[in-house]
Formats: sequence, C-alpha cells, structure tokens
Amino acid sequence: MGAEWGARGTMRIWRGESARLAGWPPALLCLALLLAAALPLPVHAADALVPLSQVYDIRMLLTLGITLGIIAFSIGSALACLRATQAALKARDAATLEAERYRASESMLEMILSAEPQVLLTWTAEDGPRVHVTNLPHGLGVPTEPNRLLRFEAWLDEASAALLTEAMQSLADRGEAFNLLLRTERQKHVEVDGRAAGGVITLKVRDLAGQRLELAGLGEQHRKLDKEITSLRALLDAQTRDGKSRPPVETRFRSFDRLATAFAVFDADQRLAHFNQAYVDLWQLDPALLATRPRDGEILDRLRQGRRLPEKADYRDWKKSWLAAYGTNSQREDQWHLPDGRTLHVVADSAAEGGVTYLYENVTELLALESRYNALIHVQRETLDTLREGVAVFGPNGRLRLHNRAFASIWRLSPALLGSEPHIDDVIFASRPLYDDPQEWERTKAAVTAIFSERRSYEARLDRPDGTVIACAALPLPDGGTLLTYSDVTDSKRVERALVDRNEALETASRVKSAFVSHVSYELRTPLTNIIGFTELLASPATGALGEKQREYLSDIRSSGHTLLAIIDDILDLATIDAGTFELKLAPVKVRGVIDAAVLGLRERLKQNRVELDIRIEPGLDDFVADGPRVTQILYNLLANAIGFSSPGNRIVLSCRREDDKLAFTVEDEGCGIPAEYQATVFERFESRANGSGHRGAGLGLSIVKSLVELHGGDVVLSSTPGRGTKISARLPLVHDAAAEPAPRRYGSSRAG
Repeated sequence: MGAEWGARGTMRIWRGESARLAGWPPALLCLALLLAAALPLPVHAADALVPLSQVYDIRMLLTLGITLGIIAFSIGSALACLRATQAALKARDAATLEAERYRASESMLEMILSAEPQVLLTWTAEDGPRVHVTNLPHGLGVPTEPNRLLRFEAWLDEASAALLTEAMQSLADRGEAFNLLLRTERQKHVEVDGRAAGGVITLKVRDLAGQRLELAGLGEQHRKLDKEITSLRALLDAQTRDGKSRPPVETRFRSFDRLATAFAVFDADQRLAHFNQAYVDLWQLDPALLATRPRDGEILDRLRQGRRLPEKADYRDWKKSWLAAYGTNSQREDQWHLPDGRTLHVVADSAAEGGVTYLYENVTELLALESRYNALIHVQRETLDTLREGVAVFGPNGRLRLHNRAFASIWRLSPALLGSEPHIDDVIFASRPLYDDPQEWERTKAAVTAIFSERRSYEARLDRPDGTVIACAALPLPDGGTLLTYSDVTDSKRVERALVDRNEALETASRVKSAFVSHVSYELRTPLTNIIGFTELLASPATGALGEKQREYLSDIRSSGHTLLAIIDDILDLATIDAGTFELKLAPVKVRGVIDAAVLGLRERLKQNRVELDIRIEPGLDDFVADGPRVTQILYNLLANAIGFSSPGNRIVLSCRREDDKLAFTVEDEGCGIPAEYQATVFERFESRANGSGHRGAGLGLSIVKSLVELHGGDVVLSSTPGRGTKISARLPLVHDAAAEPAPRRYGSSRAG
C-alpha cells in the first residue's frame, strides 16, 4: 500500500510539474532537464517511497532524449550551413560571369563609341557631367572638358549658344529631345543631339559633312536673311508712326545700305523714296535716274524694256496688280523668274499711309540646291526600288523614314501602313504572321530604339515557316537612325544545300570506287601472279619436254599474264593517287640509270616490232633528285606507248636535256600521230584509240605518266601531227629536298595503254 501510494504520488507530482514546465521556453527547459539529470537524488522520507530503479530510468530517458535532440540540432545546423555555402558559391560564380559579361559589354561599347568622331557627355544627378568620347577634329573648336563644354557661349556663336541653352533647359525640365545644327566661334558647323533616358542626360556633338553641311549653311543663310527682313520690317513700322518725333528718312535707312538684300521704299505718290546699293546692283539701274525719284510704274517699264522682268503675256494686268498694293495695308509675296535665269523672292509691304516697301531676295542658289537635293533623293529612291534587297531606314524616334518596294514585298506590308511612317512596333506587329520569333524581333527593336551609344550592328538569318530564308542585317547610322536590310536568299541556300549534298555524294562514290578498284585489283593480282609463275615453271626444262604448240600456248599465256598484271599495277597506282596516300621517295638518281632500267623491260618488244631506239643525253647531265622507280615507270610507259604506235622499221628517239630549272625526258616516234581533236583527251583514264595503228591498250599508261609527273611538281607537253608522229615531253624539277634513297628495283610491271 505504501509503495503504491508512493508511485501514485510521484506520478501526480510529475504530472503537476510537467504542466507547470510546459510554459517554459524550450532552451530553458532543456537546461533545467540537464541540471536535473546531473544532480544526485535527494534522500527524504517522501522520496524513499519511489523506487530507485524507476527514478534512474526516468533520468536516463531524459538524458537520452536531450542528447538525441542535440545531435539532431547539430546535423540540421550542418546541413543548413552546407546549403548556405553551396548557395553562396553559386551566387559567386553567377556574379563572376555577370562581371565578365559587363566587362565585355563595356569594351564593345567603348569600341563602338570611339568609331564615330564625336564628343559624348553624360550628366546624372549623382555623378554630374562626364565626358566619355573626345575624338572630334581640333579645328572645330569644341572643348573636351565637361565644364568648358557646358559653357556654350564660350565655343558657339551668340545665336547658336542661345538656341542650345534653351534646348538644354527643355531637355532637363521636360525630357524633350533635340537635334540642332549649330555654328561654332570658328565658323564651323556641328550637329548637337540631346536626349534623356533613365535619369541620364546625353549630349553628343558631331561633325557635319556632305549634304548635311550644305543644309546647315543654307539654314544659316536663311536665318540671316530672315533677321534682315525682320529688321527692315521693324524700321518700316517705325517709319509709318507719327512723323513728329521721327528722324529724317536718310538717317533712318543709312545702316541698310550694307545689307545684301535689295530693298526700295516708295511713298504714297508711288515715287522712289529710298533704296540701297543692293537694289542698284540687282536691277543695274542708272544712279542718275534713281536720283530723280522715278515712279514705281516707270521703273517697271524700264526693267521690262531691258528684259529684266519676268516674261508676261499680260504685262499690263500684271503691272496693275502690283501697283494696286498701295494703300491696302497688306503684304504680297511672289517669285519672279527672270529671263537671265535668276529667281527672286519678292515681298511688297504696303503701309496704311499708301507707301510700299519692296524686298528682293535672290533665291536662285537656294532653289538650285533644293532642286539638286530633291533630284538626289528621287534618284536614291529609284535606286532603292530597283534593288532586290529590302531596305528600311528608321529615324532616331523609331519611325520609318525610307523604304523600298522589296522591303514591302518580303514582309507583305501594305502601302497604307508604310506611307504613314509607322513605328518599329507597328512594323514588327504586321510582320509577325510571317515570322514569329520574339527574341529576334526584340533584337531588331533594340537596334532601332536604343540610345545611339548602345546601338550595334548585327547580321542574322531567318528561316520562316513558309520555307523562305531571309538574310537580315542592322546598321546604326551617324544621324541616330538605323538601316535594316533584308535579302531573300532562299534560292542560293537551296543551291548551296544541293551542291553540298552532291559533293558529299560524289565524295562517297569516289571513296567507294577507289575502295572497290583497290580491292578487286589486289584480289586479281595474287592469282595472276600464280598463273605467271606456273607458266614459267611449265616452260622450264625441269618439267619435261614440250611440243612446239605447247610452248607457243605457254608463251601467249605468260605474255597475256604480264600484260594483265601491268594493267592491275597501273590501276593500283591510280587508286593510291586518288586516295591521297601516294608518297614519293625522293633521292638522288642517275639519269642513265633510270633510262637503262626502262629500256631493259622493253628490249623484247623492240625486237619483235623491229623498232630502233635512239637515246640522246645532253652532256653534263649526271643525276637529279626524284623518285627513281617512278621516273623509270614514266619512261617505260612513254616508250611502250611509242612502240605500240610505231611501224616496223620506224625509229624512236629518247632524249634528255635541261630546260631552265627542269629536266625534260622526251620520247618522239614516227608513228601515225594523234588527230587534233583527240589530243586533249589522251591523258584521260581508259582513253585508248588505235588511230589506224592496230595498237589497243587499256588507256592507263599516259594517265599514269601525267599523274606521276605532276606529283613530282612537273608537267607534260604533247605535240603531234597526223601521219608524222608524236612527241611527248615529261619535265621534272631538277632539285627537291632529298630524302633517303630507296632500295633499287628492276622495273617491268607496268605498260602503256
């Protein structure tokens, strides 16, 4: 009963303590359990009721649980550290690759920026103004330091500095981009382009050349004339005010005598009141006449009589219409095309009191330049339209400025769309049904719309789903625009693929043919050698006596065997040459030695055909560098070919002489000769023609000769006259890099065809 009560009491105490400890933090609870496990058991009267074994079991379980918890926590921490380390390594590798990519991009950007003569300045709120590129000619007078560059009045003329200051203010306040043609203090014209992107202000100063320089000059001249006209009108307005406080007329117009624009002032009575020297020079009028203050109509009549006014059929009405301007308080403008080819821009400004002021501006050069410019643009457009390559030019704002018919045809774009100067986004949207590759179109868009310093040229090939292959290219233009070209290369790609396939097929067929010929020739050579050997064995006295017919048959078999063996050897040589594995063994060889070796194998044929051989060697020729056995083979085939086409009693001449840096072996016969139409094909394989001589071969001998001579670096020359014989020269180089001399062998296995 006491033990049971003690156990129940202990359990109640444990449940109570557990409930009380449940609210402790885990770390504090673990520490308490560790301390409890480490402390000795108290000895009290109440504790004596709990069995010691039960108490120790509880403490062991607590210790084991805490230990396992610590181990699990350590393993989890180690795994977490390992994952964090791996993630850090991956992040480091990614950061390294990104840094390399940025470095490569920075190098490419610097190269592109340096390729164009310009001064490039960027301005951010954090870094202030910075100059990145300074490669403009010094003669323009454009500074390269940021602070001096931003003081526009220090290097631009007054009007240009004011214009650029206003444009920069609009750019900084409202982000309005600008492109201006300005003049420096050194009277040079430059192009200034300003843009804002992503909190960065970009200012570029570029040199002008060609048509843009001419347009800048014309614009400057136009502004000058406009300023003069404005000043004239202001003075004329002052003239029409209350006359009490105004100075005399001569005083007010004195400064206008220096103007290049001709002007004349007529009063209310239509009489000449004032004029400048440019007016006198323009109309070539007598100053004495002008001093009499002639009337306006009188001056017009005099000018018409001198054919210095526009040719008018209704001159009276035309004159009346101009004189009707008096007192109308209005302006009239017109262009007068004079008989001498000049064109004048005439302005008649009528005052309320009745006077008229005429301004005469000579616009002949301006119109001529405009005409030439329009003609050039027309020629360029016509030229573009005749191109088969599609061309499209987009402006800095991303809108289409110029295109040709090929561009519209390749992408099937409507004239209405192209005529509205669409944005690149609209062009891409209309072209997507033919080629829907988002990555490629994004690259095209970036090439057109990116800021100029980041535009890069590229080339690509587009394989459209309809089977069309388009070669495209993008090129940034100096004015901030972009040129896109598209060329239909479908046919050329098809031909290229067909040629590649055909070449592969031909190479495969050539390899198969070479392998087949080599294999068959090798397989034929072995039994043929046995046949020749047994034939010679049967013909020897050791095998017994043979009849006359038997000896004749054995002789024919042996002769045919040698002939067939020579043909097989030639085929093997040609197969080796075609396979590219034929190697020459160069070494010093004796001229007389190779000739004697070749003649040795042909003595029997010379006797049988009753043909005389005459050998002629130029004095002083002793040795040269070549593959001796192959030279013997060359001479053997040439002599055999000459014997085959010679008649009994003919003579063959084998000569050797020096020709420049070559050694020429020449074989000349007195045979039937070769017709002119067959001479170009005699060195082709299996080309054999009897030409009435009765000779018939496989047509390989001369082909072997040509191949071996060319392998030596030489050439073969043939000359032949039908009925008078043939002359063939094999010309070999005298000097080669000598190799080890091969073992000499007796030649007699090859024959001519």
